[in-house]
Amino acid sequence: MKKKTKAKNKKDWASYDRVLVQRGEMLIPFGLAEDMEQELAEMNSGKEGAQFRYTDRFMECLSFWKCFCKLPYRAVEGIAGRLLNIFGLAGSKPDHTTINRRLNKLGKKFCKERRKDKTGEPIFAVFDGSGLKVCNRGEWMHYKHKGKRKGFVRICFLINAKTGEIIDFIATTENVSEQSRIRPMIKRAARNRKIGKLAVDGIGDDYRNFELLRQLKIKPALKPRANANPDKPIKDKRHKARHREIKLFKKWGYDEWARKRDYNQRWLVETAFSCFKGYFDEYVYSRGMSNIKAEIGLKVHCYNQLKLVASC
Repeated sequence: MKKKTKAKNKKDWASYDRVLVQRGEMLIPFGLAEDMEQELAEMNSGKEGAQFRYTDRFMECLSFWKCFCKLPYRAVEGIAGRLLNIFGLAGSKPDHTTINRRLNKLGKKFCKERRKDKTGEPIFAVFDGSGLKVCNRGEWMHYKHKGKRKGFVRICFLINAKTGEIIDFIATTENVSEQSRIRPMIKRAARNRKIGKLAVDGIGDDYRNFELLRQLKIKPALKPRANANPDKPIKDKRHKARHREIKLFKKWGYDEWARKRDYNQRWLVETAFSCFKGYFDEYVYSRGMSNIKAEIGLKVHCYNQLKLVASC
């Protein structure tokens, strides 16, 4: 009897190493100095008041140092001065308050705007939510201030299952439920991307979600609740789409339903949250919901840039 041999690891380690090196190169982007004068001229064209002295691309470079390297603003100020010297742009460097203000402005921009996909290819989108702590207190502080919890920030991601890119996101307080964020995010994402299928766990089992997907011509991979009743009479035609999915779920069973709906790919959003928190920690450093949203917008932009390098 022949012994079974273990499958060889076919991972392309050379490409993986190259991606990690390219992520480091993003800290000092090539061609930043050459394009700075032209970008500044475009930013200051028609601007009233004080002129911009530092480009948005330069500030994006500093955002990687701030978010990815987890540096305080004064340390980022020192890096900004050195980078300007390296680029041959010696002069006054941005102070930490200027960097803070510009990064907040960029973060709010990224929080509102979404990249539009021009390829028109349908994507498999996956939705889920998680939380971020509002402070980095340790176990001793939890013990000392027992009963005085700081709460958390709820974040919801809609990712592209193929690339891992965050195509839409939202940051709210813990009092806002994940269920209430599904439809607004789908509507907004559908304006910029062609979504072929959407996967959500049991929180997405709502007739309004099924009806919206039917209207947008998106295939559902929304897991019905365990107590969903396929024999319940339908009194409203808006419940038909959900009722039909419940009947298929009971007929096929979970395993066959998950295989036919590709529901097993939903775990990819858990990987996205794990990577996001691994890159940027499990807490936010900003204070005030407006600044927290800007911070998360900045981190999501950095995360997508890292994913873009990995997919090249």
